[in-house]
Amino acid sequence: MDNVNALLALAGEQHGVVARRQAVRLLGQHPADNLLRSTRFERAWRGTYRLRGSAPGPLQEAIAATLNCGRDAVLTGPVALLLLDGPSLPSDARHLVAVLRRPRGASPSPPTFVARGVRHDSRLVGEVSVATAVDALLDALRLRPRPDQRSLRLLHDRLRWSGVLQPGQLLERATRRCCLTLAESSGLLALDGTRATGDGERKLGRLLGRFDPPPEPQVWVTPHRCVDWYFRSVRLGVEYQGSVDHDHPQGRARDRARAEELAQAGVRLLFVTAADLSAPEGLLTHIGSALMARAQHLEVDAPRFLSR
Repeated sequence: MDNVNALLALAGEQHGVVARRQAVRLLGQHPADNLLRSTRFERAWRGTYRLRGSAPGPLQEAIAATLNCGRDAVLTGPVALLLLDGPSLPSDARHLVAVLRRPRGASPSPPTFVARGVRHDSRLVGEVSVATAVDALLDALRLRPRPDQRSLRLLHDRLRWSGVLQPGQLLERATRRCCLTLAESSGLLALDGTRATGDGERKLGRLLGRFDPPPEPQVWVTPHRCVDWYFRSVRLGVEYQGSVDHDHPQGRARDRARAEELAQAGVRLLFVTAADLSAPEGLLTHIGSALMARAQHLEVDAPRFLSR
């Protein structure tokens, strides 16, 4: 029973997915096959199984595909960024699997490529190797060689703010990974030596961190709309209006359309400008009032303001 629990725990770490070889290692061949054929599991990919009743999705599919490709496979690309709790390219739920050689007998569906040059930097999710953010970002360009430049800049900046990405690191990894041309033509290398933009967004983020629980950054609250920060318990989004993307008629029209769409989904959107940030105490009072109003409307507890 302990080994069964160990297998279920491993499935939990791997987003509900296990490989048959993992089950055989823990339980032995016949007990493993009996368990995988039981009502607890259902087949995902060849040689991989998902917990029955778990919600299938891009993360689960990507892990199943990686396990399908063998022990040396590395999950990379946009989904790897999501698994690392980082930002990804908008609306891109695709994945790639890097392998040292194409596995014999593997399902043809996983989008695999043979890694050349140095091996991926990676960490484990359960027993699945997942590429680090820098390598996953470089590989994401294989799927989208001409990404939207604004989205690419925001992704680059957020990785820099989090400390995951250092200036010059993209050039170094792209050179070692033999994908320098792709990184350069996508516009990514043009950002590598620049300073991360968005000081206003970071200042707003620090202010919002004074609420408990703090809002979540970069949340897709609908299939097509992402907000900068989201107080999930009261369904309140906070969006920073920078001058580059918002201080013109087209930007303001997009903001109105976004707010109206989110309102129809039951989410209120609060906009914050650089002028608001110049008076932080007044801004905190305004946000606290909006949180309290939403909490009373939804009959839930409001996030608490922490004085320091």
